Amino acid sequence: MSSPPSARPYRSKRHRPCDQCRARKLGCQTDDGIPCQRCRAAKLECTFDNPPPKRARLSESLSFAVPSVDEAPLTSQPEESVFGHGFSSAGSPLAIGEPACSSLGFGQVGEPSPGSGLVVAAQPATQFVQSIDRLEHGYAQLFGASSESDPWLLRHCRFDDAGMKYFYKVHYRNAGGVPTAQRIPVHFMVSSEELATTAKHETRAGVGEVTREHLDCLVPPEYGRRLVALFVKYVFPALPVISRSQLGLTTTSYQLPELSALAKVPVHLLAAIYASAFPFVGHDDYLCVLNMYHDSPVQKLWRMVYELVTEEIHSPRLAVLQAALLYLHRQPVDETRYTTADTPFIWSFVGQIVGLACSLGVHIECRMWGIPAWEKRLRRRLWWAVYAEDKWRSLLMGRPPYIHSAEWDVSELDEGDFLIGPRQGFSTSSCDTEIPFRYLVNLAQISQEIQETFYTLRASQVLNADFDSSAELGQGLLDQLNSWYSSLPDDFRLPNWSKSVQGLAPYPTSIHFAYLLLVVYVYRAMLRPMARSSSPPMIFDLEEMPINSPLAVDDPASDLPDMTGFEALPEISISDECGTGEIVLHGAEKCATILVNFTRRLTPSDFTGFWYSWSRIGFATVSNFLMLLLVQAPNIAHATRGKQLVGSWLQVLRCQSQSFALVKLGLARLDALHWAGLSETFVLPPHVQEATTNQATAAT
Repeated sequence: MSSPPSARPYRSKRHRPCDQCRARKLGCQTDDGIPCQRCRAAKLECTFDNPPPKRARLSESLSFAVPSVDEAPLTSQPEESVFGHGFSSAGSPLAIGEPACSSLGFGQVGEPSPGSGLVVAAQPATQFVQSIDRLEHGYAQLFGASSESDPWLLRHCRFDDAGMKYFYKVHYRNAGGVPTAQRIPVHFMVSSEELATTAKHETRAGVGEVTREHLDCLVPPEYGRRLVALFVKYVFPALPVISRSQLGLTTTSYQLPELSALAKVPVHLLAAIYASAFPFVGHDDYLCVLNMYHDSPVQKLWRMVYELVTEEIHSPRLAVLQAALLYLHRQPVDETRYTTADTPFIWSFVGQIVGLACSLGVHIECRMWGIPAWEKRLRRRLWWAVYAEDKWRSLLMGRPPYIHSAEWDVSELDEGDFLIGPRQGFSTSSCDTEIPFRYLVNLAQISQEIQETFYTLRASQVLNADFDSSAELGQGLLDQLNSWYSSLPDDFRLPNWSKSVQGLAPYPTSIHFAYLLLVVYVYRAMLRPMARSSSPPMIFDLEEMPINSPLAVDDPASDLPDMTGFEALPEISISDECGTGEIVLHGAEKCATILVNFTRRLTPSDFTGFWYSWSRIGFATVSNFLMLLLVQAPNIAHATRGKQLVGSWLQVLRCQSQSFALVKLGLARLDALHWAGLSETFVLPPHVQEATTNQATAAT
């Protein structure tokens, strides 16, 4: 092991900084000879004509004056030296009289921060763009506002012109561009990879290492190129969690990436892309033939993704988050899994993803940061993908969301977030202006409002018996959904739902289903107060019952309270001054009718497209909603209509389940109720019992 240098070469008298670097107060690297690296890159004349100022004596340096550039520690060291095993002078204690702060201001040089009254020398006037995600020997995680390292203290650090402050194996990275008005300081802790080695071994899911050679054995790179192209065409519009620029793709048309580009993609992300694209191999003339004669490697690929995500989450980069998001949308390999609910693992994994996203800082607006344009676009898309997962799954699974509005500030997506290449190269062929994912994100924002309005614990407690408030709030949410629908391009509207931009029907179809699901949730909440709940049963704890209790445990004629009316569901009233109850019921039935017809009209082209995995829960939600309309029907007319809707929905699901596995959970839920018997499962009012009996008799 070579011993580290005792001092930085350019600080010695023989290797002092050049005139241009000293004037700009930047580091000067002359390891490769003159001109220095910075002058060479900027095509400047590298001169050493002006001698450095004399050093201050020790007695003078004890004051609190900011030291000159020759006395200040320069931080722009080559990455090889800072991640090595030895100490560099960047990690040594500050010399006497060298305060660790260089700026207290929010704006230009010398501008004091509000209320400070201090004017201190600012950071370097420029910071070069450098990726936070592509640090060679370390991984970055965000310092939050209340982290053990205060971001408001770290803003005073001496960062180099790449935004780095190097220590030994743990370093600081200033994001750049902040703080400004309404934006807080943003810093990352950059840790050496080797610090996470032990933790990775402790949580490793597999018994052996998963390598690129293993991946290339499962999917040869030449086949992988075609899978990536299929992913970009069929998955990316609905889940844009990769950077096409980093894959070397230059247009939105079907394009095969170069093998050299695939070699740069981390194994876990590349395996996730392959696995996500495999359902679409039938659209590739070459892969479809291979798929006929070879076993699908999808299950092995997803296992590889999970093992590597579990391991790499200790030292994450954006690729870990990308792979984890794709893993959430894997389709079950075992057909029986389609008829069973997700295990609690899924919601816990969503929490891991949200936590990972916040550790990587993707929840913070990054457009002003000193990072490459492709990374800004990717970070913003990743945040909205994480946000959508949290909102959709928390609503569909009935869980409190992980993401709260006060803890993120990423602005809404626009066409600039879907550019390919630098902004200077913008053209209609290098940007997806109508990518369906943007509409799904807008729906996710409405779903958050629906949940906060009706489905949080507190809101449910307050509104479950308040019909007037529920109807008023529900109308406002329906207006928002109508506005969303009106904002869709003509090709995305329901009358043309089988047509879309570039003929990719599956994307608008899945998003239209998401839209109809939110309508269901609004009506479901408005229907809650329209039926009164029965009184709860009395609770008797036999172990806590006193010996001399008047209720003898073994006496069958015990003096129990009169519960003769318990079996009868209280009468449902829909009468009000404005007839709102009847309007709500008709609206709910109309929504149910549209859903039945919508699902009936799904075609094979829709089935073979990309669907969000949580759509499976959505079909079960619709089954439950239609059963609610039947069981809670207030009179024979509505009960008859509810029975017709349930019967039609059951027929549609049985037919479509032969080709579309995502509807099987909804079918299983409905079949289970009929198998047990509706009257044996629910307490049915007489008119509902009559409607179900009449239809059963008519069917026979």
